[in-house]
Amino acid sequence: MGLADIPTSFGSSFFIRTFFPASIATALYSFAFYEILKNSFWFTLSFENKILVLIMISLLIGILLNICDIYIYQLYEGIWGWPNFLKKYFHSRLVMKFIEYDTELKKKTEEKNKLETNIENLNNTEKERAEEELWLLNKDISKLSAELRKFPYNPDYNRFCQRYPEKPTEFGNVIEEYELYSEKQYGMHMMVFWQHLWFIIPKELRDDLDLRSAKADFSVYMSILLLFFLPIGTIGFWFQSNTWYQVFSWNLPIYSIVAIVFSILGCYIFYKVSISEHKVYGRYIKAVFDLYRFDLASKLDIGISKSPDLEKKEWKKLRNYFLDYRYF
Repeated sequence: MGLADIPTSFGSSFFIRTFFPASIATALYSFAFYEILKNSFWFTLSFENKILVLIMISLLIGILLNICDIYIYQLYEGIWGWPNFLKKYFHSRLVMKFIEYDTELKKKTEEKNKLETNIENLNNTEKERAEEELWLLNKDISKLSAELRKFPYNPDYNRFCQRYPEKPTEFGNVIEEYELYSEKQYGMHMMVFWQHLWFIIPKELRDDLDLRSAKADFSVYMSILLLFFLPIGTIGFWFQSNTWYQVFSWNLPIYSIVAIVFSILGCYIFYKVSISEHKVYGRYIKAVFDLYRFDLASKLDIGISKSPDLEKKEWKKLRNYFLDYRYF
């Protein structure tokens, strides 16, 4: 879930995160039930009142999205709402894909190291060919590394890239990757220390993070709203007489078919966009811990060692203090 998505004002982040996706959903859902609305009180309203009603409905949907934020994220992460057999199936598929990437990365890296070791012993023609091959290998390694960095760091599985899928979805692993970073790197549990950091980072940085979080939320919310439009649009258009057209010798619910295709494609596209947005957002979250953790220690008036091993132990002790009121 977004770590900086608590709305504190009606600024640009509020409109991006809450109002825009909700207003798009209101327009789509209204269109799907146009024939029902046509025969209701809706057409007795003035234009200004119609706009006001649409704004109110959009705000209500937006508030509902924010209230259900944790469940929407957990659904996409593969935590909530998934039967166990589906979790296992999708996780095993993701593990197979991960192992394929990891094995290929190891192979390409070994080829690169071997080529770099022998390149000085080659003549000019062979060296030129080897340099071109090295360029291609580096390009492939870069692509594979980028794919594998979507997964959380976990050397316990003894994979070449020292990562491993923790969740059954790609989205879930991207979230897990940056949410576990501070704990694995510094011993700082994200959900314990993020609020403390939020209060000490500069306001300009808070605003920037809030905007980036809003963009990531927008993609997730649009994906789930289009998923809901799949049954809503299909059923709504099915019962409208003017949405059926003769195609060859068949009378088909064209609008319902379009709604199905539009919903599936839109949901998938925004899902993929949300992964990209969260990868970027996650880099900024990690940077905040990298740059401001000692400022937090200073603000708390505690000494934190700059030795990596000791630092981890000290932050873990402080975590226990905040969680359980005991300093172990």
